[in-house]
Order: sequence, then structure tokens, then C-alpha cells
Amino acid sequence: MRKLLLCTLALLAVSACAETDPYRRADAAPTPELSPAGAGHVFITRWPEQFKCVQTVTLDFGPVTRTLVGYLIIQQPGQFRLQGMSEQGLKLFEIAHNGTNAHTIFATEDFDARLLENVSRDIQRVFLENQLATGGRWWRTSLGAAGLVFQSAPEATVKPGSNGTRVHFERPHHTLSVNFVGDPPKVDWYDFRQSGRSQYRVDHYEWADFDGLWLPSTIVLRERGVQSKGPSYKLTIKITEFTPRAEPWPGSIFEAEGD
Repeated sequence: MRKLLLCTLALLAVSACAETDPYRRADAAPTPELSPAGAGHVFITRWPEQFKCVQTVTLDFGPVTRTLVGYLIIQQPGQFRLQGMSEQGLKLFEIAHNGTNAHTIFATEDFDARLLENVSRDIQRVFLENQLATGGRWWRTSLGAAGLVFQSAPEATVKPGSNGTRVHFERPHHTLSVNFVGDPPKVDWYDFRQSGRSQYRVDHYEWADFDGLWLPSTIVLRERGVQSKGPSYKLTIKITEFTPRAEPWPGSIFEAEGD
């Protein structure tokens, strides 16, 4: 019995270590008073409306690790174009999402449709607000980011504390829990649950000043394997270059060639 107990404790310790990231979080600090709509505002504006960035992406599937360089263009609320390159500079894939459909522009045989679907979903989870508007368009706004007039306020429970504010956005069968810290409030982490089960979690680390924008430079996403219908994995994104853009890009950038 004692041996079994020690083994169980050891496994729990390993599991706990597996959830620990070697990066620095934003400093825990109280936030200004947040209403549900105010918290939703902070969440959906955590990234600029349009920007481009260069990032190093590491994908961990248990003992298997793969690293690539990503060139990403984002346009809120739901468009992006991503080119993945090997560390040696070889093009691996290029995908685009026009806000409705994803397109594969190029892919090597190592990046099949299922893997690229996961890549597209994770980009939306990390950078695009509408993918997390569970239950439809409950966080969409009638005037966009310029006006931020909510068509309907999100249902939420707000729990302020000395270290920050925890907000649970509730929908039938869906919950998005977000931890905000500091003044002005920053999104520290968020966890998406469906029917009480965590689907994925996103942590923000190593906050940095990108030409006046205070943003996380390291993002860690943990996929539980439910939505991807495969093994759980960990995705680590390290942003090395970040450039906001004042004007939207032409819509053709987010379409497949010939569309």
C-alpha cells in the first residue's frame, strides 16, 4: 500500500510539473472594477485590429517536439494568413482564412489536412476574438473596435481580488474563464470549457513593449485532445517581431489563389 501511495504521489508530481512553464507571468495585481461587458471589451481587444508578426512555434506531442518559424498576418475579427517555414528556411505550408473558410495554399506531405485544421483552429484561439465567442456572436459589436457597442452584454460572474480579477463567461454548455491582472487590465490566461470539461487553455507570458504596445511575447496553448480528436499537445509561440497596421489589408490576401 505504501509503495502504491508513493507511486501515485510521484505521478501527481510529474503531472504538476508538466503543467508548469518556465516563463515569467504578468505581475499579479488588482484591476479596476470590471463589468461583464467591460471584461469582454478587454478580452476582444487584447490584440490590435490588424498586424503582422514573426514567431517561433514549438509543438510538443509528449516525446516528440517540432519547431518552425511562422510569418503571420492577422485582421480582426476572423481573417489571417500564415506561412510556416522550417528552421532551415524551407517552406512547409501556407494557409489563409477569410473569416468564413480556411484555404490551404501550399503544404508539404508532412502537413496533411487534419494537421492544418488544428493549426488554423489554434491561430484563431490565440489571436482572433470571434472563435472564442461561444454560442454565436454574443461578443460581436455593432460598430467594431472603434465603437465597441455590444449587441448584447455577455453573461458573466466577476470575482475581483487582490491579485487580479477572475471572470467566468457563461453560455449553455460553454464557459470561458479569464484571469485579468493589473491596471490597465491585461489578459493573463483563459480556459475554455465545454460541458464542464476543459478543451484548451492559453497562458500569456514574458510581456514586452512592441513600439508602445504592451503585449505577451510568449504564448502557451494546451490542447486537451478533445476538439483535435487526437493526443493532447502543447503549443508554444514566441513572438520575435510584431508590427501593427493602421489600415486593413485587401481582402484578397486572405483568399486562396483563384478565388
